[in-house]
Amino acid sequence: MMKAVAKALGDICLLEVEGEIDAEHSAQLKSTIAKARENFAKHFVFDLRKVSFIDSTGLGVLISLMRHLNESSGRLRLAALQDEVRSIFEITRLYKVFELSASVEEALKDIQKKK
Repeated sequence: MMKAVAKALGDICLLEVEGEIDAEHSAQLKSTIAKARENFAKHFVFDLRKVSFIDSTGLGVLISLMRHLNESSGRLRLAALQDEVRSIFEITRLYKVFELSASVEEALKDIQKKK
């Protein structure tokens, strides 16, 4: 099961995700992202503190979003990763591609600073 709640903070979408980001739930996450992009979001911060697992399909959703945001001068930060999820980013070396933050607060400050 996965739950994703989008919160508008100006032109930043704080996306609080809970559960597993996997093939079964990726369409739901894509839909939440698309609605946020249509309505207000130029930048995204993903709060991943309650995410216990992410698979290759979930990583693909994040990579796709990052690509779209790069084309429109937007930013993506992933925040508060659990050890299990962080290890997936380390194994795949995606920690070199994504901007990771220890906390949501740190991620929001960084985006505000670099706008």
